[in-house]
Amino acid sequence: MPTTTPITTLIFDVDDTLYDVGSGFTAHRNGYGALSFMVEKLKLPDMESAKELRDEYFQKYHSTAKALTIAEEEGKLPPQAPKFKTEDLSDWWATQLDFTMLEPDAQLLEDFKSCPLKLVAFSNGPRKYVIRVLKQLGLHETVFADSDIFAIDDVLPHSKPEEGAFQVVFDAIGRKAGECVMIEDSMKNVRSAKKLGMKTILVSGSTQLKEDNSDGSIIPSSAALAAASEATKKGDAPDVNDPAVDASIEVIGEMKEMFPGLWQVPANFESSS
Repeated sequence: MPTTTPITTLIFDVDDTLYDVGSGFTAHRNGYGALSFMVEKLKLPDMESAKELRDEYFQKYHSTAKALTIAEEEGKLPPQAPKFKTEDLSDWWATQLDFTMLEPDAQLLEDFKSCPLKLVAFSNGPRKYVIRVLKQLGLHETVFADSDIFAIDDVLPHSKPEEGAFQVVFDAIGRKAGECVMIEDSMKNVRSAKKLGMKTILVSGSTQLKEDNSDGSIIPSSAALAAASEATKKGDAPDVNDPAVDASIEVIGEMKEMFPGLWQVPANFESSS
């Protein structure tokens, strides 16, 4: 699928994109990670009520940090809760989550380092957490310099999939939408990227997932991918047949093999399949 606009930049989501949803890490973060923060730091009475509130707002805003910001503005947090700060959530996740669930991929690192295009990471997660994930994956500084990492802190009051969030990134890196390929697992973000004029690659995930209990324990699951994705991205599960999806891969490690043209000069968006 050739394109007439020169491609200069690959913009990667982080969670469930630079590692597989099947690792169970996102379920762990959205389960134990988010809910324990809400109970311990924001004084929600229990995990169940925290989950109900978090799910209600996350489905609207697709970012725990923005969800809690809006929930606070709308008076949904307990009156005794301290003021919510994105950096507090970032610190909690960076220190409380089990990052050993994420494993570096030496081949992916080599693939990314050999790519002639500009590589950018763009996440709805808070910055300190995002950098911690990239460090665990071996991609911080080796691939993504701090100046090429954009987190929710950098784009608020916007967040993906809002156009304003993408525009902050475009302005910062000096690129236009048509020059960029968005690599994402979220359909909302894929649709927004496509509407803005970007090319899109959907990372659909592998077919197995580990699910997270509210107590933080991880249990193996043989659930199908659609059900697994729905569990971590309610109402936003990957759909490879959506017209906003230019191409798809299951996991990020397939990218160079599937799109060798992105490693050529000049780059092209032709799939090998």
